[in-house]
Amino acid sequence: MRYVGVPALTEQLVDTQKALDAVLGVNCDVLGIDTEFIRVNTFYPIPALYQLAQGAEVALIDAQALLDYSSLQTTLLDPMVVKIMHACSEDLEVLQHHLKVRPRGLVDTQLAHAFLEPEFSLSYAGLVERYLGVELAKQSTRSNWLKRPLSAAQLEYAVDDVLYLPELWSMIRSRLDEQDRYPWFAQEMSRMLDQPIISPDEYYRTLKGAWRLHPKQLSILRSLVTWREHEARDRDVPRSKTVWDAHLMKLAQSERVSGRILEGILPPGVLREHGDAVLTAFDEGKSATQLPEPVVRPFSSHHGKIVKTLREIASETANRLGMAVELLARKRDVEACVRHYEALQDLPDWFAGWRDELVGDAFLDVLSGHLG
Repeated sequence: MRYVGVPALTEQLVDTQKALDAVLGVNCDVLGIDTEFIRVNTFYPIPALYQLAQGAEVALIDAQALLDYSSLQTTLLDPMVVKIMHACSEDLEVLQHHLKVRPRGLVDTQLAHAFLEPEFSLSYAGLVERYLGVELAKQSTRSNWLKRPLSAAQLEYAVDDVLYLPELWSMIRSRLDEQDRYPWFAQEMSRMLDQPIISPDEYYRTLKGAWRLHPKQLSILRSLVTWREHEARDRDVPRSKTVWDAHLMKLAQSERVSGRILEGILPPGVLREHGDAVLTAFDEGKSATQLPEPVVRPFSSHHGKIVKTLREIASETANRLGMAVELLARKRDVEACVRHYEALQDLPDWFAGWRDELVGDAFLDVLSGHLG
């Protein structure tokens, strides 16, 4: 069932340059966007479709076709065109890798809705049903989007997955304006888009247990993980298809490594394919003179109590305002506040604005009382 407020629907499967240029040659100021992709045995997502909604016009762009996507890139980078997506983090990764762009003028309906209701991760289908009273079928969610031709069910699903975005955003934006919360959402949207991408030579800091390693071991881990990051990206295979985290951690804690020692650590297939490279990376890490900074340790029970108190303050405020608790009280955000205050006696820059307005003084009172 489709939304009765939408006029007769036009949908196109765009797989020629002429058709793509015609779609993007139409002036618009609001554009709903979604992607379909596959990510099973690759490091990067493989794009299958780009879905674009302009009013009642829906274009399904075949991302597997050999096309010049420069006009799409231009549209995505135009800040005067409002781009509407839902739960956009994975879609942004597709656009970043395939088209080398990060859209400007982007809004995320899932994030925006969280400022209006106590639901942080409401699905697109849930949002459509909530605002428009339409129940969407989800039977094609996990189908093979790379197979051609696409089935009628896949095409209908792909259309529905983007069709309602402009109308949803119009309704959500009105509610944000009525409650004077659009500036809050805009600040959080900017923060989300400004999140840095972890570089290959910093990824080692994310491994579980890395904080336990002393500087020389951490140097070895850094070298091993950096090698694996480049290897996985260059070959476009998952990290787990190269060398597992557990193996790299064990190697980092070894006093020395030889071919015989590797036999007892790495699976035979991994040893045959990557043994020499692992030995080289180990030696480079062990001989490095510039050692990495320690990885931050987990919080002590004292710090844990501070985090709990801050989260209780944030949760009470969010509940009182009828917004998603996670916007104010995500554990990692609150922990970041504690670490920053302990180092600099202040709250992080990203905390300024709507968060500071709502809970800044209360946070500072707690932090100064326990860490001042």
